[in-house]
Amino acid sequence: MVRKEGIAHIPRQAAEQGLARLMMRLPATRATIRAAAASRPHLYELCGAYGEACAVLDRMRREISADPAIVTEYEIICAEIEIDVTRILFSDR
Repeated sequence: MVRKEGIAHIPRQAAEQGLARLMMRLPATRATIRAAAASRPHLYELCGAYGEACAVLDRMRREISADPAIVTEYEIICAEIEIDVTRILFSDR
């Protein structure tokens, strides 16, 4: 992965997991998103943020004592990242 100045470093594993999750959530964009993530560091970083947010959300959903408001907040974060990715992909066309 190529890092550009001003872009936070996201662990590769989180980015790959986020990319896989986004491809499952947005099946019509699978080929496009994989190609775009490979050539655009900022999109790859966004995949990483999505992977991390989804991992936290999954853990919180398993915890009985998880605060429902925080669970909802992470659901919103994940949905907003999906929207951002869709906008990025379709603005390129």
